[in-house]
Amino acid sequence: MRNKRKGALFLALCLVLAGCGQGAGAETNVETEIAESIGMKNESAMPDTEDTDAKDTVSETGETQNTKTTAQEPETEAVVENMTEPKYLTLDISTMGEILADGDAVDPIGLTILSEEENGVSWANDWYDSENLSLPMIGTDWNSFYDDHYQYQWVDNELYIYETGTGNCIYVLDYPTDQWYINGNNAYLEDGIFYGASVRNGYAQSNTCFMFAYDLENDKLLWRSADQTYNSMNFVVKGDVILCGYGFTAEPDYLYQINRNTGEVIDRLSLKKAPDLIVEQDGKLYVHTYSYNYVIGMDVPNEF
Repeated sequence: MRNKRKGALFLALCLVLAGCGQGAGAETNVETEIAESIGMKNESAMPDTEDTDAKDTVSETGETQNTKTTAQEPETEAVVENMTEPKYLTLDISTMGEILADGDAVDPIGLTILSEEENGVSWANDWYDSENLSLPMIGTDWNSFYDDHYQYQWVDNELYIYETGTGNCIYVLDYPTDQWYINGNNAYLEDGIFYGASVRNGYAQSNTCFMFAYDLENDKLLWRSADQTYNSMNFVVKGDVILCGYGFTAEPDYLYQINRNTGEVIDRLSLKKAPDLIVEQDGKLYVHTYSYNYVIGMDVPNEF
């Protein structure tokens, strides 16, 4: 009987020891899984450690984490080195009335209305999509747009201009214009000259709704078009001619041509409603207005 008890106690002890061994192994596995989970999901929150094993953990590619991190650092430094500080400018366009610059005369583009259709007060995008056309807008807020050389981004009341390719922000501009109209392709930069517009939402008033050219390098206004020549959401630059629109309730509605060298209005085409968006493609202008869609042919002078 005593021998049987000893045997039972010995067997129980073996089972306990065996169970402890398995429990320790299971606990170690759980800790490892938790550590790996934290490391993957919250690496930035992990404190520095002197654990040699953690430093030399080998990735699936055969590189250590330290090696991989070191390899990425030169790329980050290269990006920082290429970035330049943008030039911040508040543009002084507070003049009364039209100011023209000395510059080459330009012949207007011959414009002919090819079609004029009522659109049932439809969205511009619906019509442009049906014509396989698109505006150079980025995102759904229409506060960013681009051309061949620059990307333009409205942030609150400031316009940020970035170089295409490098991504460098080179200018941050502040100038008076109504927030209602800034969500459009209403800026253009070429050879240090910035072409923009100052717009007020509402009926005609003095010193409102005009285009201007500004020398950003010398911080100088070059020209300013006549009042009530611009309140479209975008304009098109074609050679030395700027095509834009103006109109409002109970006011005449026109598609204007402005000499890019001087700021002078050189021609205008009467429309039934004010142009709000203009797209050029294949020698034609696709002009969307509040209730009409226009397709306009262009007879461009040879110098363009």
